[in-house]
Amino acid sequence: MKGFRKDGYGLPVLLAIGLHAAIIVAGLISVDFSSKDAPIPKRPPIVNASIVDVSQTIIGKREAEKKAAQKRKAALTEKKKKAEEQKRKKNAQRKALEEKKKKLAQAKAKEKAEKEKKLKQQAREKKQREEKAKALKLKEEKEKKRLAEIKSKELAKKKAQELEEQRKKEAAKVEAARIAEEERKRQEETAREAEKQRLAEEAASKAAAEELAKQQAFEEAQMVQSISGLINNRVTAAWIRPPNARNGMITHLRIYFLPNGEVRDVEVTKSSGDGLFDQRAADAVKKVRQIEELADVDSYIFERNFRQVDLIFNPQDLRN
Repeated sequence: MKGFRKDGYGLPVLLAIGLHAAIIVAGLISVDFSSKDAPIPKRPPIVNASIVDVSQTIIGKREAEKKAAQKRKAALTEKKKKAEEQKRKKNAQRKALEEKKKKLAQAKAKEKAEKEKKLKQQAREKKQREEKAKALKLKEEKEKKRLAEIKSKELAKKKAQELEEQRKKEAAKVEAARIAEEERKRQEETAREAEKQRLAEEAASKAAAEELAKQQAFEEAQMVQSISGLINNRVTAAWIRPPNARNGMITHLRIYFLPNGEVRDVEVTKSSGDGLFDQRAADAVKKVRQIEELADVDSYIFERNFRQVDLIFNPQDLRN
């Protein structure tokens, strides 16, 4: 019912009212209206009503257990969802890197194949030119021999002129081929210079990236050192010195943080030898509860340096 709270007294009160109403109705029915004499009044029965705490009943306990189970299930689902999201991001980054490497390897293989193809083509062309020159020379020699055998000087002269013209044409072709070869070499030299320039630019870019990485690593180290000192100072400030604390007592703690800086858990990894001293150190971490500065740290720096922090708790103001 909307008018009653689930954890209040609504149901017990309703039960008590219903019980009283039932008793009154039963009393009215038991009166003998046919008798002429006035009925002798009867003492109303005493009803002992008690308030029942619904939360202590079996139903209430089942409801409480059900809510607790739902809450645990929701927390587990959220944790699993975050883990799956992180895994998906890592897989995406890994696939992107593999794809980049694959494309680079394909580009290099293609470039190598094109160079080899070009060299083979050049070798074939050179061989063809040499064979053609050799064949032409042999042909000229045969023609000269044939002309020498011809008795007619006029015919020999005419043939000689034809051979000269043909030689000039072939020479012109050879010259054109030489010029084309020189142009090809010039283009190759230009391509080599461009490649050198590209490699130099890549080297400069790589050097700049390495310098930037060094600077980022230095800044990250400074940040880690600063926040680590901040954690140590806040834990020390929250620490309550036990009466038996003495110089030389050192407790090794491992603190687990959430990305927002909250302390998720703390454990003693190496005892000082005194249980109370260790407990007070762990209690100091729990009192700190949250390091707000961690919420501003980049996620990859947090995961690498602050997801869990090992703290050597060694106060310097203890008695000898």
